Amino acid sequence: MIKAPRAPLALPQISLAERDRRWSAVRDVMRERKLDALFLCGWPLMWDFKVANARFLSTIGGNAEFNLMVFPLDGEPTSFVSMPTFLEGWKRAQNWVRDVRPRKGSWADSIAGRITELGLERGRIGLDGLAGPLDADGWLPHSVYTRLAELLPQCELVNIEDMLEAMRGVKSDEELGILEHAAGLGDRMMAACRERARPGVSESAVYASMMETMVAHGGEEPTLFLWAAGAMPPQHPFVVPQHRLLEAGDTIICEIHPKYAGYTTHIERTFSLGKPDPKRQAIYDGCIAVYEAGLARMGPGTCISEAVHAGGKVVEDRGLALCELGIHGHGLGSLEHPRYRLHALKADQIAIKSIGDTFVPGMVFAFNIDLFDPNWNNGETGCVFAETILITETGARRMHSYDMRLQELPIA
Repeated sequence: MIKAPRAPLALPQISLAERDRRWSAVRDVMRERKLDALFLCGWPLMWDFKVANARFLSTIGGNAEFNLMVFPLDGEPTSFVSMPTFLEGWKRAQNWVRDVRPRKGSWADSIAGRITELGLERGRIGLDGLAGPLDADGWLPHSVYTRLAELLPQCELVNIEDMLEAMRGVKSDEELGILEHAAGLGDRMMAACRERARPGVSESAVYASMMETMVAHGGEEPTLFLWAAGAMPPQHPFVVPQHRLLEAGDTIICEIHPKYAGYTTHIERTFSLGKPDPKRQAIYDGCIAVYEAGLARMGPGTCISEAVHAGGKVVEDRGLALCELGIHGHGLGSLEHPRYRLHALKADQIAIKSIGDTFVPGMVFAFNIDLFDPNWNNGETGCVFAETILITETGARRMHSYDMRLQELPIA
């Protein structure tokens, strides 16, 4: 007796029209580069950001799943996931890729077997996950690469660097709709912090309320969520929440990447339990002034580096110092194109050469501003602020709607 196929899972779906747009565009570039196939190493690192290229062409990813994908110039692509027990779930979770297989033997054995099935054992195969402008180290394991070269000695293995990342830098209308949803999740998460954070409530309880809010409204894990709290938290959130109880006078700083259907936005805020110290308020006012100076210079055709350096000038004029200040793209990953950060200037001057130093409609990026006063408390504490920015046909706008002020919370 033949079993009827199970119903699709109730998860976000991206249209087949969007799939066809992406596949066609990628194959056009493959023809230009004389590539017979791509091997995309969807390795679940850095909150799943390293699965982005494979997920872009398959929608398979999330929950720390592997997706090692063979995408041929002609014919059906294949995604390899980690275990047979996950196979049915991924077939029901999406309708882009019909050929979803579990790993058989090593990852390289699986990939080489599929390339051979396609008759491409003498072909020119493009690989992501090797070093490129956005990632100086890459993430393709050495053992996978060397085993693949051993199994396919007549294949030409080609580093595609940031070919796909450059294509992903400008978002489609459908992608922008997903990112708007992710921004809404971030607004809800910040509101949850505002409502839950009080003296006597543990840091971990507030953090949990924010994560619950994201997941309960359709969000996806894993996602980046950085946190710090206390009387003098550091200039940038970098720890998980402690099990201590919050106290009157505490400051909370947090950076979140709310995620929906794999797409993340970026929002940072500073909260004060009670009235903030005037020195801290002055630092936060500096964050907003930097934001306004940079945003005023963002729009289609304007210069990316000039907008960021305009913000840096505000920091200097106010006698403040930066922990982080700059922009980096958002989508299926973070630290995407466009990327230009004053705290990582040398690397980003290299990265920006890949796409040019000009804003383009459809670019989405975080503008993050983490500052401190070197003359207050030895510069060991500060404020954070960030917004996700969309470049439109006529200018630039933020995608989040949460209150931009330093959040003063009641202590009674």
